[in-house]
Formats: sequence, structure tokens, C-alpha cells
Amino acid sequence: MLPVLALSVMLAVLPPGGSFVDDDGSTHEGGIEAIAAAGLTVGCNPPANDRYCPDANVSSGQMGAFIARARQLAVSRDDFFTDDEGDVFERSINSIAQAGITFGCNPPLNDEFCPERAMTRGEMAAMLARAFSLPASPEDHFIDDDGHRFEDVINRIGQAGITVGCNPPANDRFCPNALITRAQMATFLTRALDLVPIAPPSRPRPALEVVSRETWGAAAPVLAEMVPHAIDRITLHHAGTYSDHTSTARIRGWQDGHMIGKGWPDLAYHLVIGVDGTAYEGRDPAYRGDTNTSYDTTGHLLVMLDGDFEVQRPTPAQWETLVAVLAWAAEHYGVSPDTISGHGEHAATLCPGRNLESRIHSGLLAADVQRLIDSGGVDLIWP
Repeated sequence: MLPVLALSVMLAVLPPGGSFVDDDGSTHEGGIEAIAAAGLTVGCNPPANDRYCPDANVSSGQMGAFIARARQLAVSRDDFFTDDEGDVFERSINSIAQAGITFGCNPPLNDEFCPERAMTRGEMAAMLARAFSLPASPEDHFIDDDGHRFEDVINRIGQAGITVGCNPPANDRFCPNALITRAQMATFLTRALDLVPIAPPSRPRPALEVVSRETWGAAAPVLAEMVPHAIDRITLHHAGTYSDHTSTARIRGWQDGHMIGKGWPDLAYHLVIGVDGTAYEGRDPAYRGDTNTSYDTTGHLLVMLDGDFEVQRPTPAQWETLVAVLAWAAEHYGVSPDTISGHGEHAATLCPGRNLESRIHSGLLAADVQRLIDSGGVDLIWP
């Protein structure tokens, strides 16, 4: 455990937003900071280690490292398993085996540990109960583990206050077969070690400046042909052509193509996000956008990313700006991040490309947007 003095120093120097950039707004952030301060984690993206990957599942190897560090276990001279040779967590795995915290993953032989396998909450309970020598519980804490092979250890960690359940506010279930995330593990370790959750100073609300139409040289729109509407949803498009650089000339070319080539009153999209993450002002969102396909764009805020995401992936800078733009739009227009969609959900088209569409359908985009909103949101500086 970290001494109180060290905790005080940690609180004094913790930067705004805390040690990691990807856990803002997480209910487990205090626990994540606590185990970071105690030296149980350094992050998930070496060498930068500015991310914790809170939603990633905990592997058996990672669990071994968490517990070996938490219990400050001695290094083992014996090699207990055949499938962890050269694994980054091999020393920790052997340490928890020597301490009797794990017996292996392939009974009855148990000469393998399966270090890459994602762990369930029940398996985690077994390791914690052994690691902290928790006594048996006289009570049955949860209704969904009756007869489960880990019922006894689940009740032990429930009795110890390490877990309160998985279905708040009732919390009468433990979800023993669900995979455990790194964020949840941080909270469990914080409670097991009696650490004090650390709330980092608030991160300043970020601001994103949008490049004005004047700056990129936009032609004046034909206002008489514009159709007023009210935004109630957000739809993503891609340019559909490969790009490694977004220039103002490229954006002017799109506007010319839309106004001269197609007879539309302005650039079709309300916002454009360049390859380098720069956001450009498009059509006034007060007016309905245009599309080559048959869907009615009334109510849609149209955001277009430069690139062909059938063959490319959004750049990290592009993704960061996209999340910021959508977080602002979701708050500004009262649109749930879960309803953000791709062009292909409204018309027969490959737009916005499989490499962006997959991130929408998987929930990754909505999760990142919601996380930014929960951490305080973002200001969009319009021209």
C-alpha cells in the first residue's frame, strides 16, 4: 500500500484530468488513480503510458501482474507452466503460482496458465480470495451464482466489501461469467488494499476551433434555395477518395462540384474533418444538407471526413476531432451518442466506409463521445 505521505504528494502533483487521458468520466477513475499511485499499473500503451484502456478485458497474465504487485510477492525460482515462456508477465505468473493463488487453466494436469485468455469475474474472485486469504462468508450475497464453482469465493469477496454486485442499484447479482475490465479491476484492487480512491483535478474543458469558410475560400451559398430545418440526428460521411492531405483547395473543389456540378446551393456538408484533424466550416447547420442518394437529410447534421474508409482508417487526429465535434453536437442539439449513424444506414451506399462504419456499429464511437461528454464536454469555436 502507498504511504499516506506519498498519497498526499500524489494528490499535490496529479495533473488536471489525472494520469490517463482515456478514463475521464469513468466511475472507476478514482480507483484507477489509486492503483497507479500505489505502483500497481503504469498504463497500457508503452512507452507513453498515458492511457489505461479502462474498457479492455483483463487477461490472465495481466491479472497475475496486478496481484503479484499488490501482494508484493517474491520472485519464484520455479517455472510452473509450459505456455508462458517469454511472456511479459511470466515472472508474475510464477510468483502467484508459488503463492498458491493460481493452479493453472487445464485441470487436472494444470501445466498451462493461458496467459492471453480474458478472465471472468468469477475467476477474478477466486484469485483475490486466495491472494488476500479471505475468510468464508456466512451469507449468500448474490442470486446468480447458486451452484457456481466460484460461489464460495464470490461470497468471500462480497463479505469483504471488495464487490457490491454488477446490477446497481439492486446489486443482487455478481455476473460471475462476465469478463472483467481493467477499470473494474482497479476498483476491486482499491477496495482489497484499502486504498483511498483519488479524484484528480478537473481537466479544463477543451475547445476546438473550426476553420471559417472565409479562410478556406468558400463561395457564397445560394440562400434562396436553402431549406431550413432543425437538427435532431447526426450522420457521418466520407469523401470516398483516398487522401493523405486535406487542403483548402480540396474543400473548394468539393464545393464547386456540389454547386456547379450538381446544382446544389452550397457544399453538401455542415462540417468537414481533414486528415490532420482540422475541422472546417461547411454549410450553415440551420439549413438541410444534400446527398447523392435518396435519403431525406432533414434533421441530419452532416459531418464528412476526408478519405476513403473502405481502404483507409481515420487518422488518430481525425478520430480525436470527430469525437470532439460529435460530443459538442450531441450536447448542443440534444442528440444521444447512441443514435449517431453512418450514411449507409439511410441509403444504399458504402459511405462512410467499412473502417468507420465498424467503429459506429461496435459502439466504440458512441463510447468515446459519451466519455468526453461525461468528462466535461468540449466547446466548438465557430467563426
